[in-house]
Amino acid sequence: MFITVLAAPTNMKPILFNNVEFKEIMQYMQELVKQSATIEDEQTKEFISEILKYYDLMHREPLSRMLQAIESSYPDLKDTLKQDYTINTLLELYDFESTNLPNIQKKT
Repeated sequence: MFITVLAAPTNMKPILFNNVEFKEIMQYMQELVKQSATIEDEQTKEFISEILKYYDLMHREPLSRMLQAIESSYPDLKDTLKQDYTINTLLELYDFESTNLPNIQKKT
């Protein structure tokens, strides 16, 4: 079986939104998380915290596996990924060192 991999361009084309819009979304999400900390009802606050925790875990594991597959099968692709703002931001959100993809570790 032969697989041809095309390198993604350095400036990847936005799919759903551009880098500016992505940054705005990130800022809004951060504000929502901050606001959730001010909820007075403890049960609601814990519920939201639990949703965020499992949302994180649900994405962290597959992302870890994808990065491991990329590193083992297409090590040169990591350089292209590191150049993309949105990808680097995602790696930082999930505590992956975007400059050193092979060292995939979970934050404990």
